[in-house]
Amino acid sequence: MLPIEPVRRIIMNVLLAILGGVFLLLPSVYSSQFIEPTQTTKFIFFSEGIAVVFLLLACYTLYGNKQFSISLSVLDIGLVIVLLYISVNRYYLHPLHGFSQRWLELTGLAICYIVLRRLPVRMYTWLLLAITAGGVLQALSGILQLLSIMDSRNTYFPMTGNFFNPGGYAGYLALVAVVSFGLYLHRNTLQISEGESRRVNRFVAWLMMWLPLTALVGCAIVLPCLRSRSAFLALAAGIGGVWWLYRNRNNHKSAAWPLKRIVMAAVLLAGLGYAFYLLKRHSADGRMLIYQVSATLVQEHPVIGVGMDRFKAYYMDAQAHWFEQQGEAAADAAQLADNTFYAFNEPLQFVVENGGIGFLLLVAVIFFFWRYPSGQSYMPVRATAYGVLLASLCFALFTYSSDNLAMKYIIVFALAILSGTGSKVLVHISLPLDRGRMAVLPVLSLLALLLVYVYGNMINSARKSFAGWGMAQKAYVMEMYRESNRYFEAVYPELCTNGEFLMQYGKSLAMVENYQQALAVLMQARQYQRSSVIETAIGDCEKKAGNYAAAEQSYLKAMNMIPNRFYPLYLLMTLYQENGETTKAMMMARTIKAKKVKVPSKAILEIKGFADNIIKARDQ
Repeated sequence: MLPIEPVRRIIMNVLLAILGGVFLLLPSVYSSQFIEPTQTTKFIFFSEGIAVVFLLLACYTLYGNKQFSISLSVLDIGLVIVLLYISVNRYYLHPLHGFSQRWLELTGLAICYIVLRRLPVRMYTWLLLAITAGGVLQALSGILQLLSIMDSRNTYFPMTGNFFNPGGYAGYLALVAVVSFGLYLHRNTLQISEGESRRVNRFVAWLMMWLPLTALVGCAIVLPCLRSRSAFLALAAGIGGVWWLYRNRNNHKSAAWPLKRIVMAAVLLAGLGYAFYLLKRHSADGRMLIYQVSATLVQEHPVIGVGMDRFKAYYMDAQAHWFEQQGEAAADAAQLADNTFYAFNEPLQFVVENGGIGFLLLVAVIFFFWRYPSGQSYMPVRATAYGVLLASLCFALFTYSSDNLAMKYIIVFALAILSGTGSKVLVHISLPLDRGRMAVLPVLSLLALLLVYVYGNMINSARKSFAGWGMAQKAYVMEMYRESNRYFEAVYPELCTNGEFLMQYGKSLAMVENYQQALAVLMQARQYQRSSVIETAIGDCEKKAGNYAAAEQSYLKAMNMIPNRFYPLYLLMTLYQENGETTKAMMMARTIKAKKVKVPSKAILEIKGFADNIIKARDQ
């Protein structure tokens, strides 16, 4: 029979190696077989890796251990309460809930948090090094894309790393830079090995010196090219926070700043803020529009919100209503409108989706965490975790990170570090496994296996669905619509509550002139996502069925959602013309002719030309 302790040590080393591999490779994994591969591939890789790690943790905890103990800190309990509220709010307070990758990711991140909390603090440094190494790989990808050696993941942007757009890429690199700065700053005090040979210790010292430094240099090269104001702010806040904690690590109070220095700092910050605004002025103004419309959703759903991941099911209707109410007073804002599925402010989106109750719970968690610290002395990993959370908050104030798994797992790691090292323990549970092993061990083992089985089935179903959806989209792009519909139909049972999927399926059905089924699918899509694309597609199907009044309502809705678009006006004009409503057609033609062009294009010139022809024919 094998000795118990060596086996447990092997299990823990394998667990750490797999978890470190997940942290290292997650930002770089990519498979074109899935829909939206920069996001779904990361999700599947992370979920499968975490399931394996959780099983190993269960084996380590239950095998050869004399007792099973759990210590719950203030932060642990607070996060559990928030997670339970989000779950109840999603499934019981809002019965209409769609398929949500964000929800599946949240489940995986919760499992990841449990694993991280069970690890010894000494192992955290290895995982921080894995995050840094993953950042080096992504910085290298960005440099190769900048040199046109590697293709970008988005044809509209020259540099995105392994992300869908430069914003998410920049946010991830900002967090990596904060982690790297924390490691480099504490390179002489962090301990990651015990009782190792001199050669191993020399390698570890070399790694602690050069890996974070390489990551910092890579981020310094790539981040300026991405021109992300949110990432610059996050980087400054995160590194500044780590440095401030390091400077005051011996509990020495900083000298009070004189009034002159405070005024100079305020002027400098105001100047930098205005410079950031001018850097992408229209983008900043567009965010202000989104914030105003999102505020109306908070007013309409103040208590429990609209439900997790349901922002996209409500926002575009609210934007259309807002423009209808504002009228000509919102002419300038109308030029900034677009189809929007995120609030571009994570705290605001959290309130929209979870209401005042969710907000108060979150505030309570933060308050009690600060009110009941652990009392432990300064720790390098804790200072780095504070820097990561500060950077994440600054980034989240002006963009979205809830769909960026590469950022979320770093944030969850930071929370686990703070819970284990900086939050007071409130509950300690201990179950003996020696005398009562025959009774307790099977129950705990069964619970662990059941959790992994259920979660594994969910991930396997998502994997097949994303692969089938990816095949459907490829066939659609190649104009093989009947084949596309077969793929859509095959995965419909799993994705029948996903608004984006239903929109694409409905449009594909319309391309083979199956308008009745297309209309049914598109009407279903409306329940889970609102956009001008869905409205115009519904209008087209209603028009083909001869339901001109219903088609008009859909086109008008699309027009009000994004007033700067010409296409809904064109559809209305042709609808009126075909229906014999010449007066309305003429009014719409004159509206098109007088309309200000936001971005010149060949399509707009053709629409204006068509409107001109109608006006000329009427004048003759």
